[in-house]
Amino acid sequence: MALISKKTPEQRAIEAGIKEQEREAAQEQREKAAAEQQMRERAQRRQQVRDAFFASPAGQARLAFERGDRVFQYSIDATKTTDPVTTLNFVCKEGWELVNGSFVFVEEGQQSRDKAGGGQNVATKGKTVAYYLFRRAEANQREKTEPWEEI
Repeated sequence: MALISKKTPEQRAIEAGIKEQEREAAQEQREKAAAEQQMRERAQRRQQVRDAFFASPAGQARLAFERGDRVFQYSIDATKTTDPVTTLNFVCKEGWELVNGSFVFVEEGQQSRDKAGGGQNVATKGKTVAYYLFRRAEANQREKTEPWEEI
């Protein structure tokens, strides 16, 4: 007959302590991994906001100003925006003064159809593009904000 060995209270306490330490270490490791993941996601969001800023007219204006350009021009599809004033103000705050703005119709194609009684119907497809020209105006430059730093 085999002898059944019973653990002493001290042995059980030691084993319970070891298991508790292992649980705590695993929890710390999970928390550390979660914190690292949050940092990576935050850095990725910051980079996305930074890239979006420098792709915008204001970001392009900042880059042109930093290069020392004397003039800056940008164009926008006028049918995709109802009020360009906000964008124009952001460009001016980057150190530019609006000199001129103009709108042109850019033809993208035509479709013609013969009329039943003679002649033709012509449908022209296109879009209206706004062109804005700015000149360097250091007096307009405001304190630069980096929107990606707010994340």
